[in-house]
Amino acid sequence: LLRGRLRSGITISAGLSRGLERAEATRFSFLLATPVILGAGAKTLLDARKAQALFSEPTVLVVGFIVSFLAGLAAVAFLIRFLRLHSLDWFVAYRIALAAAVLVALALGYTP
Repeated sequence: LLRGRLRSGITISAGLSRGLERAEATRFSFLLATPVILGAGAKTLLDARKAQALFSEPTVLVVGFIVSFLAGLAAVAFLIRFLRLHSLDWFVAYRIALAAAVLVALALGYTP
């Protein structure tokens, strides 16, 4: 994978190039991410076992999980609805503007 390339953007673009509708390509992209997200969540939970304070209040953990799950679902639903009516051209313009800003910052001597 190349730095600066979004997995979702690449998989949506690939789906569009294969003839999928924008909403179908987006849904497919998010379905592809599901196993990775589940694996990362499981690893984080296993790593968090060591943090006893996290498990001393299990209701906080459950509420946090439910809220983040619902927020994720809302974001995906919004994006799929948005892409049914709009193209990804705005995102291309954003990426070009961001690249120009980074190049200007580097030319002015900014070092991260």
